[in-house]
Amino acid sequence: MSDEVDIERDGPRVRDSTGSYVPGPPTLTHVTGCAVMSPYGVAVGSSSEVNDASHTITVRRVFFAPVGTDVRPEDRILHRGKRYQVIGTPLIFEATTLRHLEVPLQEVTG
Repeated sequence: MSDEVDIERDGPRVRDSTGSYVPGPPTLTHVTGCAVMSPYGVAVGSSSEVNDASHTITVRRVFFAPVGTDVRPEDRILHRGKRYQVIGTPLIFEATTLRHLEVPLQEVTG
């Protein structure tokens, strides 16, 4: 795996002008030696489209990263100009010949 991504995460909570807590400015963590690919058994570029006049397209991908990469369910993955939302808990594959994490992602547009 030879790609690069940035993991975007909300910063520590801060108070806004009304005194309410809101997410702080996002932080970016650069990760190398990774890949963003289609899920197993799914044709490349697959997506689902909602035909309710909204033109919503949902694309699912899997983020492959080195073991030890800090990825959380609320993170976003920035890859080649696209922003994917992490939609599940990372799976850790440590007992394989290629130790890695697999993280389900989703991009919704429209």
